[in-house]
Formats: sequence, structure tokens, C-alpha cells
Amino acid sequence: MAVKILIFFLMISSQVSAQDLNLLKIRKEYSLAVKDEDICENNLNVLRAKAKATTDKGYLAVYEMVYAKHIGNPFKKVGQFKKGKNLLESLIKQDPNNVELRFIRWSVQIHAPSILNYSGDINEDKKYIVANLYTLQPHDAKEIIYKYIKGANCFSDAELKEMLR
Repeated sequence: MAVKILIFFLMISSQVSAQDLNLLKIRKEYSLAVKDEDICENNLNVLRAKAKATTDKGYLAVYEMVYAKHIGNPFKKVGQFKKGKNLLESLIKQDPNNVELRFIRWSVQIHAPSILNYSGDINEDKKYIVANLYTLQPHDAKEIIYKYIKGANCFSDAELKEMLR
């Protein structure tokens, strides 16, 4: 019986470790993760295991923050949010010209409850995104972010046009 249990756990762990980091999928599912705990938790687990590059870690940070929405205990919720926030802020400090990190922070700050006191960079990040989104590679990432931004209704038509130049 113990052997069967061991084999079962080995099969499960091999499936988790076999999942590669598909950043395109993680980007696409970011907005869904807010409402779907399974998507959030699955992507968070993959990111925790596989995030190596700065942008990967940026998505790890945002998924840590989004996961806080799915936690019931208010103290754990705040702690979970701060874990992601601290990681994201340290990444932006190391790489302040990373437009995707700035987008991630902007997207969190426009939706963060005021009690979290996390809204101080909205305008600065918005300006940076408008001025620099066109430089983002790969093109798929730029399209996903642009679609999110357009749907947020926080940018003027002129700003949206400037992002597409």
C-alpha cells in the first residue's frame, strides 16, 4: 500500500515539474486569475517553480498578489498581497525601464483597495507605458497588454494611438 501511495505522489510531482513556464499562457490568463482560483493557483505554482527571468518573476509577483483575493483570512490576505508587492517593487527597482513590470504594477494599483495604500505610481507608470509599450517584445505580449489596457478604459484615444506607433 505504501508503494502505491509513493507512486501516486511521484506521478503528481512529475506532472507539476513537467509543466514548462509558458509565459504567453500566463499573460493571457492573468485577468482570468482574479476570478478563477484554480487558474490563479495553477499558474502561481508553475511560476514559483520555474520563474527565472525578471519578467517571469514579475508575473510571479502579480500572481502572488492576485492569489490574496482567494484567501478568506484578512490577515493572511494582506500578508499574501505584501509578499507579491515587495517582490514586484524590488524587481522594478532593479529594472525600472521594464515596460512589462511597469504595466503589472499599474494594473494592480488601479484595482487595489485603498486600505492597501498601493496607488502611488499609477500616473507615472501610465505615462511610462504610453511612451514605451511600442518597444515591448515579443509582439504577442504587446497585444495582450494593449488589449487589457484598452479594456480598462483608463487611457484616452490619443494615448492608445501613441502606444501603437
